[in-house]
Amino acid sequence: MRLLCSVLLWLAVSAAMAADDDEILRRLAEKARRSVLAGEHEEAVGRYETITRLKPGTDLSAAAWWEISRLHEKLGNMQESFDALQMLVTGQPGHFEKAHAEQWRLVRRMLDNLAEHDRRARLQGQKPPKLVQADKEALLEMMGVICRNGPHSEAAVQAHFARAMFMEREGRTEEALNQHEEFLELYPEHELADDAACQTAYIRYKQWRGMRGDAPRQRQAAQDALNWFLTRYPESERASLAFTCLREMQAAERRELESVARFYESRGKPEAARLYYRKLAEMNPELLKDDGPLRAKLLEAIQRDPAAGVPVLGAERSRTPKK
Repeated sequence: MRLLCSVLLWLAVSAAMAADDDEILRRLAEKARRSVLAGEHEEAVGRYETITRLKPGTDLSAAAWWEISRLHEKLGNMQESFDALQMLVTGQPGHFEKAHAEQWRLVRRMLDNLAEHDRRARLQGQKPPKLVQADKEALLEMMGVICRNGPHSEAAVQAHFARAMFMEREGRTEEALNQHEEFLELYPEHELADDAACQTAYIRYKQWRGMRGDAPRQRQAAQDALNWFLTRYPESERASLAFTCLREMQAAERRELESVARFYESRGKPEAARLYYRKLAEMNPELLKDDGPLRAKLLEAIQRDPAAGVPVLGAERSRTPKK
């Protein structure tokens, strides 16, 4: 009998304590709502955070985290808003999908704002504003978190591609290349795959453009990437860009071959010169249709076999006079 009385007393006390907790939470929620209506958003955030500490993992806590995220975004505290959504992703399974998508919406808004600032700066003839390093790293980390949270979700796919583009914007070329190549491995059939492939090739093309001299190794890497892109995605809307880049590189290679051939001619090495003229004719057969002294040299190179021991392409490149 005494044991039964003790159990009943404990149940009564527990119920009273739970009722007290519920009343406290009800009052906190009401005060938080009044703070929002009064424009006191920071005070409201504090009260909602108290609710999450008192009732973690509950529906009431989840509702509080949503309000915290919304209010932080309104205050311009994007990192804090993102972190509140992360609490929903990791601690409230029923809210994962919505919170995960909301994280990407938040990051996309930040990227759109940054792009708009860049556009306005260019219209005003100014340099685009630069983010401080901490802000850059924070934005990149947000996109990384989205990718890790749900790697096969549409939000993660979009964040992965955006992360690569942002790295390229910030001059982190090798990291951007790695991100684009990883994208192609993970999502080869996604609608953004051709953009990732083209961007990979275009980065390599720009690396070649930035080199002094002809840079044959960088040119070959760019040509390989562009040709792979055109073979894999022949119907891509960006194919015209790839063809333009290839034509420029082919023209540069043509100039380089002709320059080396003339260099050997000036050194009194006609056999070596004919080797490069023959290579030039093989790569640019349309030159054989043009009238002029170059056509005659090309025809002669094709008709005559080079002598033994002729240097291979690039063997004396370093001795070519600088332009």
